[in-house]
Amino acid sequence: GHPETRCRSVIVGGTNGKGTVSSLLAALLGAAGFRVGLYTSPHLHTWRERIRLNKAVVTKDRWAEGVSVLYDATRGFEAEGYGPFTRFEALTALAAHLFVADGMTFAVYEVGLGGRYDATNAWDSEAAVLTSIGLDHVEVLGHTLAEIAGDKACIARPGGPLFTLAGQPAEALAALLADAGRRNVAVHLVGPSGVIEPDGLVRPLILEPGPLPGRPATYEENSRLALAVAGHLAGDRLTREQARSVVADHQWPGRFETARREPLVLLDGAHNAPAAAALARELQAIRPSWTIVAGGTRGHDAAAVLAHLAPVAQRVLLTSSDHPRALPPAELVPMVPPGPVVELLPSCREALDRALAQTGPGEGICVTGSLYLVARAREYFDLPAERDGITEDVALESLACLELACRRIGARYEPVSGDGNVIRVTLGGQQLHFLRNKHPFNDYVAGRLAEDKGYQHELFLRAGVPTPETMQVFNPLADARFDRYRTHASLEAAVDEAERRLHYPVVVKKHQSSLAQGVFLETDRAGLRRRLQALFENAGFLDNLVLLQEYVAGPEYRIVATQEELLLAYAKVSDAPSGAGDLNPLHQADGRAVRVEDQALLERMRLLTAQVGLILDLGFYAIDLIDGLIDGESGFVVLELNPNPFCFFYNRSHGRRDFVGIYERLLRRYLSLD
Repeated sequence: GHPETRCRSVIVGGTNGKGTVSSLLAALLGAAGFRVGLYTSPHLHTWRERIRLNKAVVTKDRWAEGVSVLYDATRGFEAEGYGPFTRFEALTALAAHLFVADGMTFAVYEVGLGGRYDATNAWDSEAAVLTSIGLDHVEVLGHTLAEIAGDKACIARPGGPLFTLAGQPAEALAALLADAGRRNVAVHLVGPSGVIEPDGLVRPLILEPGPLPGRPATYEENSRLALAVAGHLAGDRLTREQARSVVADHQWPGRFETARREPLVLLDGAHNAPAAAALARELQAIRPSWTIVAGGTRGHDAAAVLAHLAPVAQRVLLTSSDHPRALPPAELVPMVPPGPVVELLPSCREALDRALAQTGPGEGICVTGSLYLVARAREYFDLPAERDGITEDVALESLACLELACRRIGARYEPVSGDGNVIRVTLGGQQLHFLRNKHPFNDYVAGRLAEDKGYQHELFLRAGVPTPETMQVFNPLADARFDRYRTHASLEAAVDEAERRLHYPVVVKKHQSSLAQGVFLETDRAGLRRRLQALFENAGFLDNLVLLQEYVAGPEYRIVATQEELLLAYAKVSDAPSGAGDLNPLHQADGRAVRVEDQALLERMRLLTAQVGLILDLGFYAIDLIDGLIDGESGFVVLELNPNPFCFFYNRSHGRRDFVGIYERLLRRYLSLD
């Protein structure tokens, strides 16, 4: 349906500053009263960050609906002879669809790579914008500024406007002007004096941003560019005061972002020579001594980044973001010029711990070299962020703790699969295998029973463990071969029984949901029926069971245990309204784990753990519970067991020490060291 033609689109390319200019332009157009969609890359914490509707990151449900539409529209695409459909192309199409579906007037698209062949350049935009051009992605775009500028210039259309910086490097600007002359592109040059129009006249900006406290000089330059384009598109609808407010308040995560003020910690995703040179100048102007925490990514010039930053560094801590394209820290060592003290710390968290421990009064820390590394640092400092329920980091954090525990006891930690997900631990002729967060401490049958929330509930009922009122619904749309499991003749019959037995809101969960994926809260009959229909229509042969539970309000806790013994307990805390978005408080942007220290509360939890441990003999598991009301009585209500607990969310608040100790203790027991 060509949604890309049904919004007034703007395309923003360049080497550095694209994200800042794109997001600032979208904010300015929004301040002028327009509904604005924004498409950027890469993301820091979730893919959903790449598509914003009126400043808001796309919700999980909205994202899923859009992906379903995209999937239906593109089945058979490759068979039509156009080649493979890339992920970036899919995301670009998804953005265009969501912008139209949600009634955006303007859509601002940030170019992913180059310009000529980028997916965002597959149609004619109303205006094109080029930020500062430098050497980056040279293996794809060319080895000179002229070649790179020529590729990026292709986002402009004959007869259309191209806004760019008057202060572009001379070689790049010459190439842009030559291309514009050949293709009849109207170039608008933006600088401190205003906008030099194609006819040579100078038009003043609606606002001269000037230097801003706590902002780099590049922000001033990027603000001018965004203001020029916004003025062209919005006209009189954008007022001077609106522009002033937006420019003063705008923040773009990971770009010269202050994570902590004492000691001063700055996060900046500089990953090429021009960006690193500008960052070094800014750091030198702020204070004389810095600890640089740096990583690198294949495809970027890590050597140039480190060369520019080394002169302002007292020490350089080399680390990794764990991204598949992240360079191992050892490869970065020869890239650091002589001068600063250099240390290798493979774990980002360890590097940040070390940096904070070493930094004295008047010194600063800068995390840079990779936006992926910056994302890990934002999580370390608990900065606000949209999060998905599960990412690679969530699962791999368990293996990081396991590896540290192995070092403590002298056990060998050895990846034995090509993807590094399967780990063999050996000591004294004994061996244990781990599959990410899945571990060998549970008996196979007990572990499988604990993974199935339907069986869990039945076992709890028989043992008298307090649980929410629950009913199981087997897919009434399933094939006849499953008739022996069928619980209801139709969806309507299931909803009728739910309304007789339960009160709204109702929690809907798949019997093997994990990390709140497949868990939903429905507040009325229509919503409950729609949710069941969606789940059952897309069920696989082994995913036909859904549980409906009465929602229980109250503080939520997790107990980490072994057999009948409590090892650790913490509260799941968030300031978000109860039931807002993801049901798990830890998955909210401000979610945090607060360790339980109250002895009376811990004693109640120990008694509950002993009761649960008699039902299923599990070597390592977690109990999720609410301290609320059930049948009019206050007390603990067990939501579910998790036989493969993640440690990521707890470690995000407390570091790895506690879970490393737990793994060490369990390894000692199961390797017969105690």
